Amino acid sequence: MSDRRRPHPAGRRFLILALPLAAALAVAACEAPRAVHAEAADNLDILAPLPGFTPARLPAGWLIDGAAEAAREGIIVVEEGGVPALKVVNGKQGFVLARRTRAVLLATPYLSWAWNVESHGAGLHPINLVIGFLGGGRENGGRESRPLTWLGKALPPHDRILAIAWGDSALNRGSLTPASADKPGMRRYVARGGRENSGSWWLETVDLSQIYSRAWPGDDIGRTRVTFIGLAAAGGRSPAAAHISGLKLSR
Repeated sequence: MSDRRRPHPAGRRFLILALPLAAALAVAACEAPRAVHAEAADNLDILAPLPGFTPARLPAGWLIDGAAEAAREGIIVVEEGGVPALKVVNGKQGFVLARRTRAVLLATPYLSWAWNVESHGAGLHPINLVIGFLGGGRENGGRESRPLTWLGKALPPHDRILAIAWGDSALNRGSLTPASADKPGMRRYVARGGRENSGSWWLETVDLSQIYSRAWPGDDIGRTRVTFIGLAAAGGRSPAAAHISGLKLSR
């Protein structure tokens, strides 16, 4: 359920998207960072981001999985078009920046964020949002599972991962990729895309419970928890930046 408005002229889009978002983030910046461990809440703020946020000194509840040096070089807090944002750029090696959560999927199913993505050429953008789930998989009876080794070993326990991507065409929007043999517990959902939409701020809201049900229809969604939310940067591809801001879960 992303914002389906057509792109606005630059000035009008800045007034409609950038200024309200910047005001909201200015309020969030006054709050101290903390881990998100609530079982249920109306809103779980994941990433504002706060001034001074750096992978070299992560706040409690945050972690880096994969190439830590690449993460230190590729993650920085900036102001893009008047909006405080986390700028993430991929490099030679991949990494995941994630925040631990303990949220019941059906209690806080809506994931919202704003992003401004650089044009990246063919294929999916190398920077994805990633969400880890645990408990709904029928094959393990909802028991704790080991992290999926193809993504990394430092992430909290999970048995499903949803990657939310920016596609190379606006026509890919809403598509969901099937499972692959090497990544059986992962699906990828395209929330937006297209060269014509790059370089502008877009506000998004998706219903994770709806996407989860499409991706894993045989799972027990009532037992599913969200164990982490973060950003994944693919290694070995041409660098392309993504700016992310205002990431949160809500009812």
